[in-house]
Amino acid sequence: MPIGVLPILKIGVPYQDGMPLLTQKVGTLFEVRVSNFKNGKSSKAIDVCRNFNYFLHKKPELMMQNMWSFKSDEIIYHIPQTEIIRALFAVNKTMSNALFRPNGLDFLVNRISMNEDLLATIDFADEVPNSIVTDDFARYFGWIFLHPEMKKSYSSVQSNLYGEMTVSSKLKGIQPEVVIPKMLDFRLTARGIKQNNEVLILEWIGSDIANPPFRELELRHKSIKKRIYSSDKRKMRISNKDKDGEYELNENNGERSREDTNQLVIETDSTQLAFRHLPIVNRISNHEQKVNHGDDYISNIGQGGGTQRRTVALDEALFGGNIKPIEFKNIEVADTFMNYGLEKFLKMLNYLSEEREILAVSVNFAYLPLGRKFSYLSDGRRRICAIAKVKSKNRILFILEIAVPDNKSISTMIVSSSGNMKSDEKTINDLLTRLILWGGSWSGEYLMKMPHFRIRHSNEIARHWMARIIKYIL
Repeated sequence: MPIGVLPILKIGVPYQDGMPLLTQKVGTLFEVRVSNFKNGKSSKAIDVCRNFNYFLHKKPELMMQNMWSFKSDEIIYHIPQTEIIRALFAVNKTMSNALFRPNGLDFLVNRISMNEDLLATIDFADEVPNSIVTDDFARYFGWIFLHPEMKKSYSSVQSNLYGEMTVSSKLKGIQPEVVIPKMLDFRLTARGIKQNNEVLILEWIGSDIANPPFRELELRHKSIKKRIYSSDKRKMRISNKDKDGEYELNENNGERSREDTNQLVIETDSTQLAFRHLPIVNRISNHEQKVNHGDDYISNIGQGGGTQRRTVALDEALFGGNIKPIEFKNIEVADTFMNYGLEKFLKMLNYLSEEREILAVSVNFAYLPLGRKFSYLSDGRRRICAIAKVKSKNRILFILEIAVPDNKSISTMIVSSSGNMKSDEKTINDLLTRLILWGGSWSGEYLMKMPHFRIRHSNEIARHWMARIIKYIL
């Protein structure tokens, strides 16, 4: 696997035919208050995972993975260092590839600086694709580069790897290791497994750690252009090409990505990052772009074609390459998952698992599909769905609760598991797709095809809500 795929590789997510089953994640949700992330110790996966009966398939490259353990409120949390690297630094393919390059961050900029008035300037290099040069990425990059602790931590991934390679006879199977940055007093939302007073964190979902040292940012890149309007005719091209076709990762080491400034960006299950203060971004243009506003004319010059499986690559682009590169959007600058109005639902699930020990309850979150206004909240965040998996002796049920901090009225949905993860993934995704197509209402026509329960919300405490829910479970 190329390092460029790191943004979408998450532990405890089942895959089938190369596709992640995001509604079938292992583990449940935890909110952790961290006073100083650096106060902890390193260990190996085999020493941690045996306490959780978490199977490592007797593979040395898994058993020797580096872990980081820290304590909060009398609970010991263990997190793979690979997951720390993914969540903090592998926000897209470009940042992932730079991780294992000496001085990788420096090659992504022509110039970066910050003056005494806390005004930062970033001039991105031409190699940085146009499609990722957003205000949010600029804020994130400035935080990583200009914050001494974060830049030291980012650079340590490459230096530790090369250091290990000089003393090891193995060129493969070397475990990533990171210098843990000093991050103080933040909230971490995570998915994990609990055993007694220990939690094995499988996924870093979101945090409010970003504290950039600047107040304002001037952003420069070749994609930022001053528009010059003209009355000339506009060109239109009619194509039957399906933009949403399937993609196949290139596995031929002899072929490389071509240089492409307008790389396709694939939306992924993003890690959320909250800034403690949001710097102002001013986009400075050094180039001009002519924009025609005249009549349209049709041109058939270009790439046509129908739906097809396209080969794409995630390595660093080279001049003369011939494989189409792609990018990932794996970061969402927003408040954490704990501010979606789902607190009462999560509290109800806690009562459910505590009072009915015969039930095994786990919960994770999934983004609603894109394509409609209802996919987003009014503040620009992606709307999410909490998916609780409830196991009893006789059956498995899924409880779906849509985040509605905007006070929309959507019933809680309970559906039965088919016993097949891929089938359950399809059912839940189909339900959520029809939900957004119907503007926030469950599709009655689709629900007629399956056993289900719809439970209306009422103004009641979480314990009473649990009592109503449990009637449909037992």
